[in-house]
Amino acid sequence: MVKVKICGITNKEDALLCVKEGADALGFIFTKKSPRYITHLEAKKIIAELDPFTVKVGVFLDEVKERVFEIAEELSLDVLQFHGKESAAYCNFFKHKYKVIKVFFPQGSPLREAIASYKIDAFLFDVKPENKLKGQSTLPGDLLREIAALIKEGNRIIISGGLTVKNISRIRKLHPYAVDIASGVEKFVGKKDEQLVKMFIEKAKGIG
Repeated sequence: MVKVKICGITNKEDALLCVKEGADALGFIFTKKSPRYITHLEAKKIIAELDPFTVKVGVFLDEVKERVFEIAEELSLDVLQFHGKESAAYCNFFKHKYKVIKVFFPQGSPLREAIASYKIDAFLFDVKPENKLKGQSTLPGDLLREIAALIKEGNRIIISGGLTVKNISRIRKLHPYAVDIASGVEKFVGKKDEQLVKMFIEKAKGIG
């Protein structure tokens, strides 16, 4: 069954809603460049209310290692997700203590070559933010075919980028390890929509 990560959690109500509806993981974004940024102190209050089996993911963007460790330890994070230009050496460094996800924005070089040196737990593929501003909301078909090949080879692949209740069934057919969504289940930036969350999780997991 495909796992579902709901990212960009900014408040307790949304966090509890997502858990209730069956989300496997919640993402807390710790970079001020994101409109869904949350301080580690705000996130700590939310995490204190969560089911102990909910996976807590900290999302970082080109942060210094010491600061990542500081936040991860204080919040008892389960997974670190790196969303910037972090090198393989940087990401691999955290593997001794945390599960690690690296985000890639596919373009140009073969994906297999891009991920080869990263000895981590999962690879997430997303659309570049600047491309989203230009109207490209989802990963194109040729890249999805390349991603499908990586999945068949046994790689843990997470698919993101413009996912909605309308297109998740097509992505689910690729059998990714997980899907990652934020804006596709929102009323507005930073606030989740109860019905969209419920529908998305059900479709992603093939429930009903």
